Amino acid sequence: LAFLHWQKRTIWRLRQSAVLRDPFTEDIIQTKSKAWSDIRKGLRTAATSDRSLRGTIENNLSSLFDGLETVGEKLATTSDAEELKVIYAQTEVMAKLVTERFMPLVKAMDQRPDAEQALDRAYAPESLEKVMRLDAAIDVRIGKVLARLVGLKEFKRTPGGGAGMRALEAPRAA
Repeated sequence: LAFLHWQKRTIWRLRQSAVLRDPFTEDIIQTKSKAWSDIRKGLRTAATSDRSLRGTIENNLSSLFDGLETVGEKLATTSDAEELKVIYAQTEVMAKLVTERFMPLVKAMDQRPDAEQALDRAYAPESLEKVMRLDAAIDVRIGKVLARLVGLKEFKRTPGGGAGMRALEAPRAA
C-alpha cells in the first residue's frame, strides 16, 4: 500500500518537474495571476512589450511602414522624373528589406516556443490524460490492496480464521 502511494506521488512529482523544467514556467509564475484569462493576458503583454525582442521588431516594422507612407506622399506630390527614380529606388529597398529580412524574422518569432505555449503544453489534455490514466490505474491497485486487507481482517474474525480459538486461549493464559 505504501509502495503504491509512493508510485502515485512519484508520477505527480515527475509531471511537476517536467513543467518546472520548461524555461518559460518562470514567466507564467511572474504573472502572479490565478485565473487562466489573466495569465494569458499577462503573457501576451509581456511578449509584445517594448522591452521584448518581438516588441522591438514590431516597432521597427511600424516605423518602416510609416517611412513607406511618407515615400508614397512624396510620390504623389513630386513630378520631377529624376526625383521619382530616387524615390522608387528607396521604395524598392524598403520593400526588399521588409520582405527578405523582417517578415521571415516575424514568422520565426511566431513559431518559436514562448510562455503561452508552455502554459498550453503544461495543461494540454493529452499530457494530463496520460498522467490521470496512470493515476487511475494506481488508484485501482490501491483499492484492490485495501479490499484484500479488509478481507483478511474480516477473515481473522471468523472461526475459520481462528477467532474462536483465540477467545478460548485468552482465559487459559490468565
